Amino acid sequence: MTYALIGCGRIAVNHIKAALNNKLNIVAVCDVLPEKMEALLAKYDLQNDASIARYTDYEQMLSEHPEIQLASIATESGIHAEIALCCIDRGVNVIIEKPMAMDMDDANEIIRRSEAKHVKVAACHQNRFNVAGQEVRHALEA
Repeated sequence: MTYALIGCGRIAVNHIKAALNNKLNIVAVCDVLPEKMEALLAKYDLQNDASIARYTDYEQMLSEHPEIQLASIATESGIHAEIALCCIDRGVNVIIEKPMAMDMDDANEIIRRSEAKHVKVAACHQNRFNVAGQEVRHALEA
């Protein structure tokens, strides 16, 4: 499966790690700060991989890589819906970091368009392994 990551900040390491663990074909990464892309790729020894395109504009990335089947959206929260809708309109399945959208109208539009375009949408909200979550669980079990 061809994969792209949009947003290379703090949470992006989880997305790249999952892509690698699931043997996805990482074709592109995108961030408004090129140094964040390079730092993330270097962390996984991918900085010299010329097959991974780098973009500062996700719309350009999607236009130039119509083969992308799945994109993770790991940007700041306020633009998740805008990016998700752009991906969906191009037939790209999306994994969206929490929150999926900043309001219910945008969330409902993501769902409506994904159903119309027959693409999958998943919203990340996985805190089972965070230290605070583990401490709460242990306290409840005790």
